[in-house]
Parts: sequence; structure tokens; C-alpha cells
Amino acid sequence: MVAYILTFCVSLVVVAFSIPTIITISLRKRLFDAPNETRKIHKKIIPNLGGLAIFSGFLFSLALCCKTSDFPIGNQLLASGVILFIIGLKDDIIGVDPLKKFVAQFAAAFIITILGDIRIMDLQGILGVHTLAYPFSIGLSVFTIVGIVNAFNLIDGIDGLAGSLGLIMSIAFFWLFYSAGETGWALLSLSLAGALIGFLIHNVSPARIFMGDSGSLMIGFISAVCGIHLINISTDRLIDAGVIISSAPALVVAILIIPMFDTLRVFTIRIVSNESPFKADSNHLHHRLLSVGLNHTKASAVLAGITLACIALTLYFQDIGNNQLIGTIALLIILLNIGFTFYIYSRKIRLASKTETFGQDANPEQPITDKSFVQSVLEKISEN
Repeated sequence: MVAYILTFCVSLVVVAFSIPTIITISLRKRLFDAPNETRKIHKKIIPNLGGLAIFSGFLFSLALCCKTSDFPIGNQLLASGVILFIIGLKDDIIGVDPLKKFVAQFAAAFIITILGDIRIMDLQGILGVHTLAYPFSIGLSVFTIVGIVNAFNLIDGIDGLAGSLGLIMSIAFFWLFYSAGETGWALLSLSLAGALIGFLIHNVSPARIFMGDSGSLMIGFISAVCGIHLINISTDRLIDAGVIISSAPALVVAILIIPMFDTLRVFTIRIVSNESPFKADSNHLHHRLLSVGLNHTKASAVLAGITLACIALTLYFQDIGNNQLIGTIALLIILLNIGFTFYIYSRKIRLASKTETFGQDANPEQPITDKSFVQSVLEKISEN
């Protein structure tokens, strides 16, 4: 237990106390994210090298507290993580061609799946599939890792969101690995949790620093690798985490539901609109929450709350099987999205009606509040 407490505290302290220095250096050397694109939400220059602190604190804590015997694939994981960290850091500072980013992501995925042998070996009955042949196992694992890495990269759009989702993920995996007796993997997850708390101290709205690609790519990679390893060990042993884990793949989907669903949603919309799926836009879930008047903190809290609800639902219904659980989670999130879409549409209808009635120069994308509406009515009456 001492190792767990030390790992968490060291990671948190290193990140929390290193970020002010990184902010100072970033501003002096002009290494910041400027709001020079219409889709960007922040209105002032903010350093985006938070990933440097997260990676450093995470790595230092893990190296200090985790024994090599407890984590035999540490070398392969470190090699893969360094590739993603370097390409992400370069993108944060001077920008990187998307093709080069994909090459780095695939290289990292191949290293961990082939050399580290962290790959999806058994789908546990999903769509009737169980044990996978080696080539198909490698292909599916690489595709999954690259997909989740990009999902976390895309969800990092507002203050506190990617850090909050990463924190939920790391704490969930810590408890599951701790319950399974996987000491090294539990320390890995807890080290990341401490690093993210140290980062969130400076990233909650109004953010003083962003994690950047160097942080989001690494968090996505660790999430994918932990999810795959959890699925693998659940086929060989019973995991009692307060609830018997009999549907590990569904639980992993629940833990990563928001980044995965958001990425699938925006890619689908872009493809249907005859646009490149990799074209940046303002149609992510967090953008939609901001459009109805929520601030960054509330929008992040809503998405984090949905993640926690999905995890709780999955744990409660572990015994109904992977297919039914994944279908239930997918249906739930789709219905929530449809309901929210109708809500946004109804707000635009109301705004259009109010604009026609009171002659306001309103923007449908701007939030509508009862206060602003009443104020406009009073101004109209006073004019008359």
C-alpha cells in the first residue's frame, strides 16, 4: 500500500509544482496556443505544454516506485510512449503534418502489440467471436489503439475535459487492476491519476495551461493499452472489484465511451457532408454543450457524469453479457444525443421566434437565457 500512496503523491506533486515553471518559460519563449482559428474557444494566448509535465511526472513516479518484475513490458510501453510524446510535443511547438502523426501512432501501436504482446486475443463472444488468429489480433489491436489515441486527441477541446475523462479512466483501471492483483498495471494507472490531478489544478476553467497533443496522445495510448490488458486478464482469471467482472470488454467501452462516441459521431457527420473526416470543426459534444449556455466546467462535468453513469450501469448489469451491455450503452448514448439534438433545435426555433417578435440581432449559436430575454422585453417596452 505504501508503494501506491507514494506513486500517486510523487506524480501529483511533480506535475503540480512543475507546471508554473513551464508556464513561465512558455510565455517567455512564445510557446503557446494562440486563438488564431475561428473554431478555437479560448480568447487569449495560453501555453499548451502541459503534456510535458504530465509525461515527466508520470514517468518519474512510475520509475521510482514500480519494480521491473511487476511490469515486464515497461520497456516496450516506454518506447511507444516516447514516440507519441515526441511527435505530440513537436506538434504543440511547430506543428506536424497529419500523415507523420499517423505514422508515429501506428509505429507506437505496432511496438506495443508485437514486441510487448499487448493485443486483443479474445473478444469474449462479441458478435459470436472468441479467440482471434494472430494476424487478425494484431490488426484489430493496432486499429483500436490508433483509434482511441485519436479519440482522446479530439476530445481535448475545452478546459478540464480531457483531464477529467483521463482521471476517471485511470482511477477505474487502477481499481480493476488492483483487484486483479496486477501490481505493475495498478501503479501505472495510479501514477497517471496523480499526474492528471496535478495538471487539472492548473487546467480547470479558466485554464492557465493546456495539455496539448503531447498529453492527449499519451493519455489515449495508455487508455487503449490498459483496456486491452484488462480484457486479456479477464479471460484467464476472476476479477472481483466489488462486482464480479464477467463482461470486461463492455466495461472498457463504458470507461472510454465519450471519446469513442464523439469521434465516431463527428467522423460520420463529416463523411455524410462529403467532407474529410479529419477536417477540424466545431461540432464536437463539448461545442454543443457550450452552445446552449454551459461554461467549460459545467460542460466537462456533464460529460464526466455521463461516463460515470455508463460505468455504474455496466457494473450493475455485468451478468447480462458483452453483446447486450455494449448494445445498451450504445443505445443509451445515442438516445441522449438525439434528445439533446432536438433540444438544441427547439432552442433555435424559440430564438428565431423571439428575434422576429422583438427585432433582436440574435445569433442562433449564442446561448439563450431567461435573463437576456426579459431584458430585451423591458428594453422593447421602454422604447415604446
